[in-house]
Amino acid sequence: MIEGVRSADQYLYHYTPCPEVILKSRTLRFGAYSKTNDPKESKVWEFNLGTNENANFDKYDMKALGTWLSTEIKSKTRIACFAMDAPPLSGNHLADIFRRGFCKPRMWAQYANRHKGACLVFDRQKLYALIDEQFRSSHLIISGPVVYLNRDVIPRLEDTAYTIDVDYLETMGRDEYLKWHRQTYFKQFFFEKMTDWRDELEFRWVILGTDANDLYVTFDGALVGIMFGDDAEESTIDEIKTMTAGMGLRYMGLKWKNCSPWYDFGNLKYLGLKI
Repeated sequence: MIEGVRSADQYLYHYTPCPEVILKSRTLRFGAYSKTNDPKESKVWEFNLGTNENANFDKYDMKALGTWLSTEIKSKTRIACFAMDAPPLSGNHLADIFRRGFCKPRMWAQYANRHKGACLVFDRQKLYALIDEQFRSSHLIISGPVVYLNRDVIPRLEDTAYTIDVDYLETMGRDEYLKWHRQTYFKQFFFEKMTDWRDELEFRWVILGTDANDLYVTFDGALVGIMFGDDAEESTIDEIKTMTAGMGLRYMGLKWKNCSPWYDFGNLKYLGLKI
């Protein structure tokens, strides 16, 4: 996962403050979309009403209808988030380190307990296959990189993601309209963030269902390595290595020297030797 990596599409990275919890169960949680730390995703969306058939808006409470649609879309959407490598990669781990998905100081601070946690390294194709196998029969699965752009508070006329089409609503009924609206505008709802987030280089899986329960994917075979933060406790590293013995994982830590990160190659612990 370090030396000779040339494809930026090979691995995905999941930062966590408590790796032992994930590794003990060997499952990744797809959590509620509304519980992310992006206000766009956590706050209630506001919708306007629209019609092409001169529908009477007077019988609708626009605020209540918008709150219903926002709540339903978010409560029945589950999400798992990862970081990606930034192309191009040369295969030279000295030159590439600043482009690697596990070497993002702000993400270590925000998502991995101020460098005390870990970054789990997954084989993208193997994880994709496992998610597909475990959920495809009962859920709609969408995955891909996040697009970063800024949208004005006043939408353009052609931007109808936050407009409820009452013609369709009256024809379909609420349950079917919810599915139609969610699937029609899924890119803007689930795969767009402001440009301030762009350095996260996020890749996400979004799973659309009909209930509000969290989902868990068993990732055996897709996890290939663990990168430990600069301030990870030695006891935590030992515990996790013992917990994952026999899984064929690569272990490594990041250490900062002055202003630069580097791999903790000098630590024999990561080579499987007792010290």
